[in-house]
Amino acid sequence: MQTDMPRPVPPVRPLPEVLEALRERGLRRGVNPGPMTPGALPTGHPTLDAALRTGGWPRGAAVLLDAPPGSGATSLALGSVAAVQAGSGLAAWIDAAASFDPAGAAGRGVQLEWLLVARPRDPAEGLELAGWLARSRLLDLLVIDLGEGGGVSARAFDHLAQLLARAGGLALLLANGRAAREVAARSAGVRLSLSRTAWLSVGRDLVGQRVSAEVTRHRWALSGGRAELDLWFAEGRRIDPLLPSLAKPQPVLPATVQPGESGEPSALRVVS
Repeated sequence: MQTDMPRPVPPVRPLPEVLEALRERGLRRGVNPGPMTPGALPTGHPTLDAALRTGGWPRGAAVLLDAPPGSGATSLALGSVAAVQAGSGLAAWIDAAASFDPAGAAGRGVQLEWLLVARPRDPAEGLELAGWLARSRLLDLLVIDLGEGGGVSARAFDHLAQLLARAGGLALLLANGRAAREVAARSAGVRLSLSRTAWLSVGRDLVGQRVSAEVTRHRWALSGGRAELDLWFAEGRRIDPLLPSLAKPQPVLPATVQPGESGEPSALRVVS
């Protein structure tokens, strides 16, 4: 009688070795594996690049995407990852919130095989890992999803901001908890406030949302810039590349009206 032989367990490689392996794959792929050219990193939205007045996210910055849950911060961060990857850059997603959705990321243009995803035990460990990655200078963009951000100190944010400034790195900070956002805002060199102004729909299908983005703090340029962003749900974008020309804005429900489970108008169907 035959018995199934146990499969060999792949060795666990040190993180620096994994990062260097990604760059080596870039050589075989015909992409320059070196760091991206100095200057700003693309946000994925030309209007936002212009509103920042630095041509994109400035290097050396901790950027707080200040938004209530469901107001587009994660979609914007994923779009920035995709834009950086399109320019031959490398990115990491530190998933302290344990909410990273690979299918949703791929639907928004992220190349998962070129994305380092780490899931720390808690937000504090996530910031510590981000600091280590910033010192390594091997990555162009870090996205740190803190979730509620419980237990993270202002000192940890200050330390990360100092490391990013010295290394020329960039981190986008996502935090659902109001307290975490307020603490992060004190250390962030750039603060971008996001608020939903309309839903985007094709017929009765919700396919995205229109978001107003305001630069409320910028250490390297004048603040006050504004941009209007159309952020598409992942599945809707995959199904129909003509969404920008087909989608129509729908008003956001007043606070007195009860929305559906996902925060969308209950009369419409979400395509996500």
